[in-house]
Amino acid sequence: MERIKTDRRLKGELVCMWLAVSFFLGVAFCHAGHISGIAKFKIAALVCGILTAIPLVYSALRWALCNRIDRGAKYAWEHYKLVFGIRKHLLDAGIYTTKKLCAVRWAHIPWVVADFAPDFKGGTVWIKNSIQFNDKLGRLDISPSLGRYAVEQVCLTDDANHYRFDFYDASLERRLVFDSFEAFKVYSGLQGEYWLFIDSYTSLPLTHLLIAGQTGSGKSYALHNFLLQMRLKSVPYYLYFADPKASSIALLGERVSPETTADDFDGIVALLETFNSRMQERQLEMKKHLLQKIDGDYRDFGLSPHILIFDEFADFSLLLKSKDKKMQDRVNSLISAIVLKGRQSGFFLWIVMQQAGSNNIPTFIRDNLPWKVVLGNAEDQTYTTAFGAGTDIPLRKMEAGDGVFTYPAVASKPRLCSFPTLGFDILEALEAGVM
Repeated sequence: MERIKTDRRLKGELVCMWLAVSFFLGVAFCHAGHISGIAKFKIAALVCGILTAIPLVYSALRWALCNRIDRGAKYAWEHYKLVFGIRKHLLDAGIYTTKKLCAVRWAHIPWVVADFAPDFKGGTVWIKNSIQFNDKLGRLDISPSLGRYAVEQVCLTDDANHYRFDFYDASLERRLVFDSFEAFKVYSGLQGEYWLFIDSYTSLPLTHLLIAGQTGSGKSYALHNFLLQMRLKSVPYYLYFADPKASSIALLGERVSPETTADDFDGIVALLETFNSRMQERQLEMKKHLLQKIDGDYRDFGLSPHILIFDEFADFSLLLKSKDKKMQDRVNSLISAIVLKGRQSGFFLWIVMQQAGSNNIPTFIRDNLPWKVVLGNAEDQTYTTAFGAGTDIPLRKMEAGDGVFTYPAVASKPRLCSFPTLGFDILEALEAGVM
């Protein structure tokens, strides 16, 4: 069966046919005027040029405008190749409507446009939605049509008129590698005072955080990366460490802030009470600042963030279950107050655990941690408890430090991330002046 042609291909064929017809008209004109020799071909070419000038110029201008020639010839060519590949695969997938005029039939493919990021490291594709193809487009993975690019996340625009596909250059290394602390310090200095970077694609502002992953997935290494960044900021970061297993995080806590580090149950509860007390003091201070900017937060007034890093939270939960109900209610109340009231005043809770199931962490607390990271090739249950049932996870092989994350307004669906490789001793870096 002959493959159906697209509307664009038909237009191209019509232009070519008109070009040929114009040339023959020129030849016929010369023959009728008894013109021969070189003059015959010159006049034929002139007639052909006059008759085809308008459609050719129109086609060229339309191509240039559709492919954003204003951004440069390279941009226009890359845009054309990308959109052409997508349209070809949409045609193969049967995502088109059939139009007919007399005996001519053609395929009308949904409107497609792309926007590249600087240096062509990634970008976005928009495909026009319709009632007929809504379900298909929602399940569509256009990565095979993008060449060196791969789709990172898919979403429907707010007006539901287009599907948005965010893509990245899969040939580029996402993970950053720092062979020295000085190199790390330089890159960290490029970030905002209240922002932390994960990889070459991802830098995010502070908020409550959940990090999940099995042993060896890179959770502690991710925290080491964040810890070094925070200690390099011009604005002081006040850090609190709760580590019921007394592991590497407790060790770093003893180096960074021994007075706000705890590794036993009673000490952790006291640390939670201290953290809440200081948060309440900040809230009183914020009331005065908010008179200047009613919708502001701690960043608008140059205030220091306070972060409680809670490692191996599941172990603490087991200990808490062995206590009386009064203690359980007290601890849950302290944690709930942080996640509900801490964002505006700059008090954040970071929870680290292997799996964020409801038996390990109260659902109410987990759901109010907006920044979620799952590292390594986790089990389906780990993804479900972190991101919710039915969430699509990018199919990639995850090394230690690789994973997916969600973050409000940035990644509503899980996106890939890779924490940096630190080729230097973290404790030596702390002793060298980070403190």
